[in-house]
Amino acid sequence: VFELMCKSRHRAPCALMALVPAAYKDDPGYDANPEITDFYKFHGNLLEAWDGPALLAFCDGKSIGASLDRNGLRPARYSRTSDGMVYMMSETGVIPGLDESTIVEKGRLGPGQMINVDLRTGEWKDNLKIKSEIASRHSYGEWIKERTKVVPETTFTTEREYDNVRATTLQASFGWSLEDIGMQINDMASTGKETTYSMGDDAPIAVLSERPHVLYNYFKQRFAQVTNPP
Repeated sequence: VFELMCKSRHRAPCALMALVPAAYKDDPGYDANPEITDFYKFHGNLLEAWDGPALLAFCDGKSIGASLDRNGLRPARYSRTSDGMVYMMSETGVIPGLDESTIVEKGRLGPGQMINVDLRTGEWKDNLKIKSEIASRHSYGEWIKERTKVVPETTFTTEREYDNVRATTLQASFGWSLEDIGMQINDMASTGKETTYSMGDDAPIAVLSERPHVLYNYFKQRFAQVTNPP
């Protein structure tokens, strides 16, 4: 999805802000930059947020940078030197021979934060600067006011459309299991929210199962568990 967004004229920092948003609600750090919260609100209606945990380094040929997911569980430290170099690593002391007297700034990425360097101008951009630059490219706040439609709560009939046999047949046809019904459908119907899952996944892979599965169960995403160097 990130590559697709970059190829469809989104800048790399913009794509990452949309895909891996910060926990912007009630964050006083964004009070002076309402355009950033408007960006997150707008894209929150289009894309489901990804929480990682991950430290994401990116480059699209125009800029290079790194971003941390909003849980902030991965180490990410950076240093800037007087000659314009920027170093980013998981821990301090990774770069041998670095003269401490040349360092003009050092820090660490916090939850949901991003750093960026423009490869054409060499300009360094911290979290608020790069996000404000991206969010100011369009009037996301005006778009939200003009195009948001609030769906009012409605009452639903208690009469069933299908009997038990027909309902079970349809559930089996669409790959619904008792776990899906008990943990997901029940939660959504009773609370109006999606079920929250933990990272653990001990289910056997679909390709080795003796029972049929829905198509997306046959695909797994692989990602790095840690960012520490070998």
